[in-house]
Amino acid sequence: MQKIAGSFLQRTAPSIRACAKRPITQPVRRCIPQHPPRFYAVAANAPLAEKLRVNGDRLWDDIHYTAQYSLPSPGGITRLCASAEDKLARDWFKDQVMALGADYKVNATGSQFALFPGEDLSIPPIAMGSHLDSVGTGGKFDGPLGVLGALEVIRSLKEQGIKTRAPIVLINWTNEEGARFWPFLGSSIVYAGQSTVEEAHASLTHDGSGVRMGDELKKIGYVGDGPNTFEEFPISAHFEIHVEQADSLEKAGKPIGWFTGWQGMTWYSVSLKGDDGHANTYPMYGRRDALVGAAKMIVELEQLAYDRNGYTTMTNIRSGPWGACNIQSDVRMAFCLMNKDGTLLETMGSDIEAKVKGIAAMHGLEMSMTRDVHLPPGDFWPEATDCIIRACGTEGMAAITGTGHDSTMTTRLVPTGMVVARAKGGWSHSPKEWTDKDDCTKSALALGRAVLNFDDYMKTKAA
Repeated sequence: MQKIAGSFLQRTAPSIRACAKRPITQPVRRCIPQHPPRFYAVAANAPLAEKLRVNGDRLWDDIHYTAQYSLPSPGGITRLCASAEDKLARDWFKDQVMALGADYKVNATGSQFALFPGEDLSIPPIAMGSHLDSVGTGGKFDGPLGVLGALEVIRSLKEQGIKTRAPIVLINWTNEEGARFWPFLGSSIVYAGQSTVEEAHASLTHDGSGVRMGDELKKIGYVGDGPNTFEEFPISAHFEIHVEQADSLEKAGKPIGWFTGWQGMTWYSVSLKGDDGHANTYPMYGRRDALVGAAKMIVELEQLAYDRNGYTTMTNIRSGPWGACNIQSDVRMAFCLMNKDGTLLETMGSDIEAKVKGIAAMHGLEMSMTRDVHLPPGDFWPEATDCIIRACGTEGMAAITGTGHDSTMTTRLVPTGMVVARAKGGWSHSPKEWTDKDDCTKSALALGRAVLNFDDYMKTKAA
């Protein structure tokens, strides 16, 4: 493996790495330079960015070709992390980047890094990244568009002889979705210093089987010796394409755009224990039915979202003992809370914690409750967002993402921005998810131009 920019393991982190150790419960925007609101005219792209073109036919073919690496799906993708299907997609990705001359590594949490040199190997690379894993019943675009669009950018840069000053690294992050293993953002959260490789390897499946992510990654041959953290492998910036997962672009008639920030998100796990008993003969009065308690909590969750102008979803529930004649004595469930207002998000958390405790007491249930992840609302870096705004030109508009991405981890460290592609009907995490070919092409072009704009920004700043 050739050494680029001091090799993966020998670089020193830039001065902004002090941001990396911020506790995850603090607002991310605090580490981002504060600027007054700005209104943008359509500024010019950097000369190399204006020159760039991408091959939309090739990108479209890649999206649909890689969709074959899936369990049976009615038009979408089921490609869970560290599954046999995930291995096939990863192997394909490796072949593509190696054919382009990448300096290729896999890290201990399974993320794939494909590094391409720039004119100045001392500069930490500009990253483009997303994920190839999917949810259980996913679409063809959430995740793959970010990786495959970035791959198309690399191909186009090489074909057109466009050379960046900084190196570029393309990253396929592991377990972004958290659909099989908890927590989500399974590798980028380690990279950002908010978790460890050991904790990531210990991540368990949602089904209660006790299967660990580290063991499954080993089975498919994706536990490597590449860089795991920002300190080991600093980057200068991170850019990502994603489908909007909402319909604001569609309603505005815009094919592409950029995320200015994200709404706040909190995930809870709850365990309820009652008494076993015969479902047919045990008196109704005095039952300690854990599933009845869980049902009342679910109803309270829905009401909470309306009361606090937020969102909430029960994302996982397991109940037992399974059977035809058993009172349900053991329930484990997980749910998320979302709000664009950080104060209201905290209030939602306090409200539901009180409700869960009260319902458990009412039914005589043993209860444990943990707040697994809390990510306050935040903003992406203006330095990166400016580059995307210029790349989108008059075809783009601003939006806010309603969920987490690998970019919400990298933004804790370096300038990070997200390119948005229009989603038909706002569908996502569903086989109905769809982004038209032209919109995919425009998002990849905006990604490439944003990277070139940022490369020019760093060059100008250095000068």
